[in-house]
Amino acid sequence: MLEFNAVTIYWLLSIGLLVGFIIDLVMIKRGIGMIGNVVWGAVGSIIIGAVVIWLDMYAPLLYAAVGSIAFLFLVNVFSIHTDDRVTVKAE
Repeated sequence: MLEFNAVTIYWLLSIGLLVGFIIDLVMIKRGIGMIGNVVWGAVGSIIIGAVVIWLDMYAPLLYAAVGSIAFLFLVNVFSIHTDDRVTVKAE
């Protein structure tokens, strides 16, 4: 099993950055943008990976990748703003 040390944090950070970049490519100029996706992907991956390591589950890096994808999906879905605003002119 993995232990929570600097090497594990590095791999969790790398997985989160990669997942954030891929999610940004999938979203195509919608959602929170590239910087937000990369940062929140890294944060989500480290948090989820640390929880999985703390629970002593199998394959924490895989859970961190899947959890980071789910976390970024929720962040991006709830931050999409539509441009269908009704404009009313005073006559």
